[in-house]
Amino acid sequence: MKFMYDGGRVTLEWLSMLAASRAAAVIIPLLILAAPSAGAELTYKEFSKEPEAWRRGYVFAISRYMSTVAQPDEEPPYPLRGAFQRCLVNTTDDVLARRVEAYVASHRASSEGPMVTVVVRALFALCRAEVEKVPAPSPKTPR
Repeated sequence: MKFMYDGGRVTLEWLSMLAASRAAAVIIPLLILAAPSAGAELTYKEFSKEPEAWRRGYVFAISRYMSTVAQPDEEPPYPLRGAFQRCLVNTTDDVLARRVEAYVASHRASSEGPMVTVVVRALFALCRAEVEKVPAPSPKTPR
């Protein structure tokens, strides 16, 4: 299939190259902007400098993940996920953020790593009563 443009011959290949170059013009700047943040994980020091609403949203999102997504080694009926659902069902983002801050204040040594890990540990501490009700997984038998 051939197309005519301004008296010259334009092929389908030329049009696809034009589309690809436009896509690259959009994608490459996004990759350049994202590259500096991709290599480093958010630390508590960086987390604490963010606005309060952002910190609440960050902690709330992780809490929703923990109560929605089953853990990698969890089998149906997903008892750990259920424990987090029961524990976090009525917890607000403000309460969660304050609990994470309290956890960091009492566990300074363990708050040096990635913030995701700090929040998950704080959630386990917050939900300890429900998590302790979850039976230990039985060892898998080889097939």
